Amino acid sequence: MKKKEEAKYLDREWKEMAIHLESFLKTGDQEELHKFRVQIKKLRAMLILFGDTSSQPGLLKGFKPVRKIFKYAGNIRDAHTNLQLSRVYEIKNEAFEAGQQKIIAEGTIEFQSNGKKFIKTIKDAYKQLKKQLPAVHNTSITEYYKKQLQEIATNLAVSGFTEDMHTNRKLIKILVYNYKLAENALNGSLSFNKDYLDKLQETIGKWHDNIVAAQLFSSPELNDKPVVAKINRKNAGIKRSITSLAVDFMKKATTVEVPPGKNQIKSATDGR
Repeated sequence: MKKKEEAKYLDREWKEMAIHLESFLKTGDQEELHKFRVQIKKLRAMLILFGDTSSQPGLLKGFKPVRKIFKYAGNIRDAHTNLQLSRVYEIKNEAFEAGQQKIIAEGTIEFQSNGKKFIKTIKDAYKQLKKQLPAVHNTSITEYYKKQLQEIATNLAVSGFTEDMHTNRKLIKILVYNYKLAENALNGSLSFNKDYLDKLQETIGKWHDNIVAAQLFSSPELNDKPVVAKINRKNAGIKRSITSLAVDFMKKATTVEVPPGKNQIKSATDGR
């Protein structure tokens, strides 16, 4: 992979992150804050890939100031998620809702008051990281993907429904986030079934979200046993789906079905 290609990807993803940050600072729109945090996850995934496939040290260290902003926004997002869950499960608790709204309102004001500092922090981190971008060979990227997929396959076989399952999701998301960047490097060396892996990580995400929801509604503040029982029943079905999806993980993750007609198109042009 050429450094020019890496720099272009970094520029595009970093610019999108900055756009969502500035939009949230102006509007307080929760969706913009969510998109800002997703972009941070994507950029961190890229730096993990580059760090693990090159001899360039300090990439994640250089990204640490940006990660601090990500965590700073976490309380606001958590409160917003809690309110969404309470509405999904029709929880009527005025004190709880008022408390979460207060966290969002006060957190947003505090975050916005630090806006200029956050923008400067992000610009400084960008300049530093762009200088540090390493040259990464395609073979190194292919080996990284193979190694990570094998690690996930092993984890799925032994982890069970513990926090390790959520770790599996994080590992999958790193590969999925980086696929657009890594696709050319993998071409001809490794088939990567992005659709399957996306479905698996999203299903694990639903399971984990329900775990968090059950903990929330079990708290002394809410203590809604019927809702917790409903969540647990729902999660039993999701666990069965994850178990089914995880069977033959390596085969599914590295097998990509050819769309109907593609073979015919290829054969029609082979002789040209």
